[in-house]
Amino acid sequence: MLHNPSIELQSAAAGVARVVRQICLLREQGDTPQAAQLQENELADAVRDLRLAHGPAVLPDTELQAMFAAEERRVAEAVILSELLIPRLVENWPAEPRPPRSGGLRSSPASAPVAVAPPAGPPAIPDLLDAMLAAERPGRRPPPATHRES
Repeated sequence: MLHNPSIELQSAAAGVARVVRQICLLREQGDTPQAAQLQENELADAVRDLRLAHGPAVLPDTELQAMFAAEERRVAEAVILSELLIPRLVENWPAEPRPPRSGGLRSSPASAPVAVAPPAGPPAIPDLLDAMLAAERPGRRPPPATHRES
């Protein structure tokens, strides 16, 4: 396997960005103690590891602050969007799963039945954020939204 420092740096920086996003989301949800703990532990470790591996000039504090500002905006926009969309989604969400249509197609007795999980409720804010971020990544499709307990 080839050693590619550029890809490793991008991956490590993406990891830092994910932690920053989590911190901003926790703050937005009012969980400041958990956000502070994540910032003091996981973020500090990730930044330290990044700088040790790629040099002390990587990810200066000004860039980290800019990352926080950008993620705070993204989280705030996602929360506003979810506040607008979730009521509409709930209105259109089926109360009970619809039975499969009986059409001309029949499944053969040899095929195993496929279990379909019923919707667990409207997607939560972290699910919407994950879907938005996945949609921004080239070549990747967003995962189906599932309801998370928060």
